[in-house]
Amino acid sequence: MKAVVGLYAVLIFVGLTVALPTRAVDSAFADIQRILDAGVVRVAILARDVPPMIMTAPDGSPAGAEADLARDLAEKLGVEVEFVRSAETYNDVIGQVAGKQADLGISFLSSGVSRALEVYFSRPYIRQSGRLFYNRTNFARLKRDFDAGTIQELVNGAAGSSLIIGVIEGSVYQTMMERDFSQIQVQHYANLMELMQAVREDKIFGGAHGDLQIAFFMRQYPSTAIHVAIDPEVRRPSDICIAVRPDAPNLLRWVDTYLANNVGSRESADIVEQYVELSEDE
Repeated sequence: MKAVVGLYAVLIFVGLTVALPTRAVDSAFADIQRILDAGVVRVAILARDVPPMIMTAPDGSPAGAEADLARDLAEKLGVEVEFVRSAETYNDVIGQVAGKQADLGISFLSSGVSRALEVYFSRPYIRQSGRLFYNRTNFARLKRDFDAGTIQELVNGAAGSSLIIGVIEGSVYQTMMERDFSQIQVQHYANLMELMQAVREDKIFGGAHGDLQIAFFMRQYPSTAIHVAIDPEVRRPSDICIAVRPDAPNLLRWVDTYLANNVGSRESADIVEQYVELSEDE
């Protein structure tokens, strides 16, 4: 009888050991140890959906490429992930990380000299280009009226001051347009759906955004291509990085190591294809 009781005790102990989460090893660095002690890494992510990078699952939890990345990173670090999902704009995400409301910002973030004054940025893990898209009918009319062959000729010519280009408020493309195309008018939109609709309905001439999200949108709404075209010439490199709070230089080094060993540098077309297939399967 004692042998049976002893066997049950051993089985119960083994079962409990298996059920308990594996604790991460200690770190020599205080900024990482703080996260290990808490057992959770806080990740700032946009409140709104930005498919395919940031989406919402049927149960209300964050989904998409960035949420998947955050969960995998937390698993490799040996902690849980806690999403801080209240930022209305990309700049708000940077502000949350800079203000130490979150340890990391994983929200399809582009770096930049202004943002780098507030937070650390990891090595790039997605390479994409900022692209300009426009209303086909409007462009054809403007080319005829102003004898222009390209978008750049229109912008630099007499039509430039009358052109309105839409951007997502708080995005790096807002800064890009205001810096590189100062002669045109810039109008802000809350999301890509609203921006695309404005271009499609000829309310504005065109828009500027990242090629990954544009490509995913076009795949989801193929009829858009009847009315909207992407300019083949205007490209602005825009590497995507993870934002790291400014008092965590060792966490930055760990994130860079994680990205190098587990993610590499993904092409935007591969991500579009992966999440288009997932959305079709649902």
